[in-house]
Amino acid sequence: MNTLELVNHQRIVEQTYSKKNINDIVMADILGDAELTQKIDNAVILVKDWLNQSYYQSKQDRLDELATRDIREIVEQIVVVTIRVNEPQLFTSVVGLVTGALGMTSKIDGTKTAAELLAIISDTDLFHIYKPDSKFDSLHLVSPYILEEDTLHFIEKTKYLPPMVTEPNIVSNNFDNAYLTEASPMILGKGAYHENDICLDSINKFNQVPLSLNVELLTSLSERPKRNFTDPEKKEQWLHFVKDSYVTYRDLIQVGNQLWLTHKVDKRGRTYSQGYHCSTQGNEFRKAIIEFHHKEVITV
Repeated sequence: MNTLELVNHQRIVEQTYSKKNINDIVMADILGDAELTQKIDNAVILVKDWLNQSYYQSKQDRLDELATRDIREIVEQIVVVTIRVNEPQLFTSVVGLVTGALGMTSKIDGTKTAAELLAIISDTDLFHIYKPDSKFDSLHLVSPYILEEDTLHFIEKTKYLPPMVTEPNIVSNNFDNAYLTEASPMILGKGAYHENDICLDSINKFNQVPLSLNVELLTSLSERPKRNFTDPEKKEQWLHFVKDSYVTYRDLIQVGNQLWLTHKVDKRGRTYSQGYHCSTQGNEFRKAIIEFHHKEVITV
């Protein structure tokens, strides 16, 4: 492939596999259904009525943070989360997911608000909140709606983005990315983001090193688990991960076997390669399969 073809290939990979595209695809599916759209309209009315009431001061302060935001967007974010809950889940688990989607300043306030919003929106039958057997059981939530087959297939296909096959973009600020189509915090860890100086020049130097996969090793040895599995489900998860990894290796080799890993720092300034299938900081096998693309003979 020439440079232009590799750039186009990289963009397609990012658009195909990035989990950040899931919400847009799911929302498009939802808005294509007249019944769901009407229920979302009803949910927006319910939430606005709820926000327009008077409450004790601490709750009012908490809800005031929502008053400046687009209520329809908030409802849509919640529906994007709940519509994928096709098997009953603990209500508290779904609250956690919605809390993350709300992105309120305080996590505690976000959790309380998420639980209240779910209770209000459930009146539209977009999802059901219930106790399975007795009043002593924990609350569960389940959606009665199933996404379109194409949407489910897209979600299944998404994964942690593989290494880049083109030279990464230069990172120039704390909310940036070496990838071509998306930006994200360059600082790892929840609540760790800030606008102060970090070593962007160091990140860029790491990002600019071209790497390759050791084809001979990949075709002669197989990755083995560290220990025998006693849990069949964990074994299945590991086998799926290995299979997915080999698909990634194959795809990288087929487009020239030249790759770049992106990097981020934690709050202490330590640098970490951003790889799931390929990483210089993975286990022994995954470290061994990565080598410099431009090789030199070292004489001792």
